Formats: sequence, C-alpha cells, structure tokens
Amino acid sequence: MRSRHLRHGFTLIELMIAMAVLAILAAVALPAFFESIARASRGEMQAALLEDAGYMQHYYASHDAFMDTPPPRLPAARTPRTGAASYAIAVSVPAGDPTSFVLTARRTGSMSTDACGDFTLDSLGRRGLAPGTAAAGRDVATCWR
Repeated sequence: MRSRHLRHGFTLIELMIAMAVLAILAAVALPAFFESIARASRGEMQAALLEDAGYMQHYYASHDAFMDTPPPRLPAARTPRTGAASYAIAVSVPAGDPTSFVLTARRTGSMSTDACGDFTLDSLGRRGLAPGTAAAGRDVATCWR
C-alpha cells in the first residue's frame, strides 16, 4: 500500500508568483491613486480661488479699488482650511492699475511637486498657470478641470 503525501501550504514558487502579481498591481494602482488625490486637492484650491475672486469683487465695491486700507484679507488664504496646507493663496494688485488683481495659488506641502504648477486667476476671470511652474505637457485645459 502506498502512502499519500498530503501537501500543506504553498510552495516558494507560488508565493513568488503571488508577490510578483501584487507588485504589478501596486505599480499600476498607486500612481492613479495619488493622481486622484492631487486632482481633489486642485479642485478644492480652484473653488477657493473662485471664492476669493468673489470676495475681491465685494472688496472693490466697498473701496473703489482692489487695494486700500485695510488691505483685503482673503477668506480662503490657503487650502485646505484646516490641517497641512496644500496651496497658499495670495493676491497681487498692479501698482499702476488698482482696478485689477491676480490671485496666485502656490504649491506647498504635499502638492509642492504637483506637475500642474502654481495656479492664477485674475480680475477678468482668466484662469492660468504661473509661468515656469508647470511640467511639460501640462496646460490650463488639463489642469483647470
């Protein structure tokens, strides 16, 4: 009578194949996951820029200029409003033209290496990217969505 050898557990080859499959899945899924997090941060920042632009229009109605005493204090000077900042938002008013402004959202913290760069929004509602901050292949249409 022959004795049967019952196999218990996995062989080393089976474990190595399972680890390779997991590594491939992680290599594909992690970049997409981090890009979706970055897209959410950009969306929150863009909403804050639009809120600040509305505030600046209200400020202009009260002061007849975008810069006066006291200077404007943006309601959303950073995003997110609590926790570690991803973007710092500042307003600039050209010295020769107090009837216009440019809001700039500069990357900080976890977004400091974002390929879209720094975002701008001016008093005419024109959306843009700060010159020299976006990676090659990134433009206003792909970043401002």
